[in-house]
Amino acid sequence: MSDTAARIRDEILGSMAEQFEVHVTEAVQIDQGFLNLKWRLDSDHGRLFVKQYSKIRYPEPLTRGLEVSLSHQDHLYLEGLPVPKLFSHQGNYVLRTPSQERYVLMNLCDGDSIAPGSATEQQMYALGRVVGRMHKVLNAQPASLPLYWEVRSQASMVRNWEARYLQATARQSEDTLSALELQRRIIDRMDTGIFADCERGWGHRDLFVDNMLFRADQVAAILDFDRLHFVYPEFDIARPILSCALSEDGIGLDRVRAFVTGYREYTPLPASTLIRSLKLTWWKEAEWIAVPQQDEFPPLVRFRQENHWIAANWERLNDIFAGI
Repeated sequence: MSDTAARIRDEILGSMAEQFEVHVTEAVQIDQGFLNLKWRLDSDHGRLFVKQYSKIRYPEPLTRGLEVSLSHQDHLYLEGLPVPKLFSHQGNYVLRTPSQERYVLMNLCDGDSIAPGSATEQQMYALGRVVGRMHKVLNAQPASLPLYWEVRSQASMVRNWEARYLQATARQSEDTLSALELQRRIIDRMDTGIFADCERGWGHRDLFVDNMLFRADQVAAILDFDRLHFVYPEFDIARPILSCALSEDGIGLDRVRAFVTGYREYTPLPASTLIRSLKLTWWKEAEWIAVPQQDEFPPLVRFRQENHWIAANWERLNDIFAGI
């Protein structure tokens, strides 16, 4: 642990003791995630989890958005969904040390992580039920708010693609060039009007295996609500399906069907919406097809593989998911 991380840890533990009378007996740093510092804690209040918000990843102006996201997490907890219980102080979920280090504190959830593409049918059914119920609770009251993310225009996509293609050409990255050529064919034929009918609402936006815990066949916890925003909830359909059901052998259709079955118990999900969610996610994440960098964030490598699978099967998506 660096001296900076140790200083921040000690400052946060002192703040917790002052604000909540929580006394920590052991703090184990978790080397997972991007830029934010995280610790698993043993304390006189049980097992806890604390995360410091990086000033680079989450500059001060984003704090208000974090408060909104965490307030939704707390609402889901109160509604009985499997999410961590948050601590709050004077109405705020984003807590502060005397030097203004920001952090969030919550109960530590027990459960097992799974490897990408390894979920069972039973786990996918349980996950679909949780996501469907989560969407129902989050969007019980219709809202008319600006979207956090707008669909990028075709012209903007082409400009972004050209920059990545020039980089791949300069680096002589043949695999990336091949993937980009396939991507360009889809971009040139794409009608972004298909996204006009996407339902707008609150969504988690980061439902991949790192943010899920299972206990046998049940969902033990959905984690990390920092990216929850008013956007297209369809992201929460494609992302867990790709993360949990896509393996080296391809997409596990029985597992996809199990997720959709569970989801439909709470929220409608026609096959056409499932397919559109995959295309929407592909369009949003297309920029991740680029020359690989050294020491890349491991989930990014996986996201790139998922994006390429959609592109490789673009013309067959309707056939692949027919009847689901």
